[in-house]
Amino acid sequence: MSELNPQFAREISKYGASHFNACYNCGNCTAVCNLSEQHANFPRMFIRYGILGEKEKILNSKEIWLCYACGDCSESCPRQAYPGEYMAALRRYTIANAEKTGLARLIFTNNPWAIFITLLIAFILGLTILTIKPDETIARWLFAFIPYEVIHNLGLAVFVLTGITAGAGIYTLVRSLMKKDASDPAAVERKFSFSRTILALKKVSIELATMKRHQTCDTEDDSYWKHKLWLIKPWFVHWSIMWGFIGLLIATILDFIFKDPATVMWLPSRILGTLTGILLIYGTTMAVIYRLTKPTKSYADIKLADWTFLLFLWIAGFTGFWLEIAVMSGWNNLITQIVFLIHTVISMELILLFAFSKFAHALYRPLALYFYYYRQYE
Repeated sequence: MSELNPQFAREISKYGASHFNACYNCGNCTAVCNLSEQHANFPRMFIRYGILGEKEKILNSKEIWLCYACGDCSESCPRQAYPGEYMAALRRYTIANAEKTGLARLIFTNNPWAIFITLLIAFILGLTILTIKPDETIARWLFAFIPYEVIHNLGLAVFVLTGITAGAGIYTLVRSLMKKDASDPAAVERKFSFSRTILALKKVSIELATMKRHQTCDTEDDSYWKHKLWLIKPWFVHWSIMWGFIGLLIATILDFIFKDPATVMWLPSRILGTLTGILLIYGTTMAVIYRLTKPTKSYADIKLADWTFLLFLWIAGFTGFWLEIAVMSGWNNLITQIVFLIHTVISMELILLFAFSKFAHALYRPLALYFYYYRQYE
């Protein structure tokens, strides 16, 4: 039997789970959750783990990533324990635990530090980007005070360190997800299977393409979203943000490699960037509106890290459209240079802060889904 570990419960509460101790284990949250299954029992089981201090079971679980934070569990909780908020806190805790420098912990639990770290990295990135275009007006002003070599080396160091940290975090999480459940008698006999791998990858791909699991969150008759237009439902907002960002990333890479001449609007990469940019702006705008209006309890307590992530995505999309218009119009003034700097800094910071922010779930959730589906076929 596990020993009570109140210190662990207090640690979890720092990540946004401030009410879960009110739970009296009625199981109502698990009963109303359409995503909870026999082999993916949450959130009730994980509240129990948190109260008992079962740290390893939480860190090694796939289930915390199967939750899409629809909020049905929080809406139906008779004790106002906010189990949906608790599951989100566990994801933040897991991201921070996988990131070994401690920066993710500061970003998720300490707002002043989160602001300082974000601004510091943005400042360093801004300086580094100016070294790429040393003839621009802003760059000439800067290099009059700080040597080019100092800025270049500082930026290179930040890229290398964050890259190593991101890789280490991914490695740590994969190892945790691969650990066998000692309570499962079949776990000892598990061996790699190519056919199960293909089946699991297929299901993950379908989920990423359609958000099929996420769509099942709002099917109850008493759900706030049940009779809403699909365009404004959380699953489609989430889908728009995800594919908007992925599409823009692909378009940026293609544009960088193949763009010739720069002003050709009808290049495939430009068309892809425009369409997915619209998706990103739409999704992030709707997500911000929901966080401001709080239509359900899932939006009742939004953390600074979540706001930062959404705003960064929105700014990246908006400035991207500005630059597209500027390129087509032949603008190359100081304002355009500043917008280019903001766009590039925000976009690069999203990538660099991958292992330190909510953005990590973009990779961690598909990984968890893969291992979950793989287990289902055993």
